[in-house]
Formats: sequence, C-alpha cells, structure tokens
Amino acid sequence: MLLMNNLKDNGFLILVRLSNIELYYSSEESISSETIRLTGDEFKHAVKVMRSKIGDTIYITNGYGLIFKTEVLSIDKDNLSAKIVETIKTENKFENIFFCIPKLKNPGRFKFAIEKCVELGVTNFIIYESNRTIAKGTNIKRWEKIALSAMKQSLRAYLPKIQLVNDLLNIAELNGEKIIFEQNAENNFKFNNHRNKKYYFVFGPEGGLTEDEIQLFETEEIYTLSGYRLRSETAIIKVASLL
Repeated sequence: MLLMNNLKDNGFLILVRLSNIELYYSSEESISSETIRLTGDEFKHAVKVMRSKIGDTIYITNGYGLIFKTEVLSIDKDNLSAKIVETIKTENKFENIFFCIPKLKNPGRFKFAIEKCVELGVTNFIIYESNRTIAKGTNIKRWEKIALSAMKQSLRAYLPKIQLVNDLLNIAELNGEKIIFEQNAENNFKFNNHRNKKYYFVFGPEGGLTEDEIQLFETEEIYTLSGYRLRSETAIIKVASLL
C-alpha cells in the first residue's frame, strides 16, 4: 500500500511503502508534538501479542488522517511511550459520503457489511431503523470496535464515524444529495463525486424500503445495482467497491 508523506524532497513527494506493518490507534489526547502513548487494548496488543520492545519501530494513527512512524521509548505496566520519527499524511476521498444502513436481522452480515465498507474506504455511517427492520437492540460500541479493527487491518488512517437515527425521516431532512437503492428502479447506478457536496447513500433492509419511505426523499436519484436480487449487505458492499 502506498501512503503519501507530508514532507517534500526537491519538489518530489516522498512515497513510503507500508504493506506488512501492524497499525495501532491512539486518540489525540495521547499524542504530543514529539511522543505518543498507547494504552488499553492497543497497548496490550502491541506488547502482549506483537511483543514490541524498546527501540522497535511501530506505526500509530490518530484516526484523523495521520500515521506516525515511531520508536518505542519505554514500556510500563499499562502504557507504552513512543517517539515520533516521521509523520505520514493520507487523504480521505470519501469524507463527503455517508452510507445510510438499516440494522440487519443477521448480526454477522451487518458486521461484515461495516467491516468491508471500512476496508474499502467508507468513513461515515448512519444506522437507522426502517419500517421493515427486524433486528432488535443497538450496540454502537461494538460497531465502533468493528470499524476500528477494520481501519487498522486495511492500513487506513480515518476512524469511521457511526451515527444512530430513529428513522429515515431524520436522514431525509439532512442537507445534501440523497441516493436511493431500490431493486425495482429503472436506472443503473452511476455516480460522480463532487467533493464540495454531501451525499447520502440509502440502502434498504431485508424486504426493501416501503413506498412511503421512498417518497420521503425528493430525488430522482433512485438506482438498481443488479438485474438480480441482492442481499442488503451485498448491495452495501457493492456500492463501496464501485466507489
């Protein structure tokens, strides 16, 4: 994977190849101008699982587009301190795109959809309940943990944001362009991303959106993704891959 360094050398951008590294996450509160601390699960993974030692090189992201190449300075009982050696800046090409996803009946398929979308670069999720939602309960902490893990695994540096809303009316009232996916639509999906706009991609649950829900949106942007019927999670991942 190629990541772009935020430094320049004789007018040429330095490219750093990172493919077999382990990436860790640290919140902004634990990052200073010169050092970073790892705590909690990230610390345990670095020390107990990956056996990082003083002097080792490890990579840490702040979840806001920066990856820090660091050298481990000290390891205490519950935290690790590392010196920042180099800062790598990455771009979020989809910061203006929001995936509006219904809670799915099968938790495993819902997890799979979130995980793969994050690996493909999606960083904004709005989870909603539709008229045909079957799944009960909300576990946003687990969803955030799944997204964090997928971000690190795919060497991305933008921590996904997950919001929860009650119904589609909350989404319809947001400022931005709405794009609806419906099996019986006549238009095949096409999309040009204008970065100065916000886009809300709305996916239906098992059984699809109701007519009343579709009519909440004043849009002609209603698309089908296939001549065949796709599961909800398949449609979600297909759009992420097409982007």
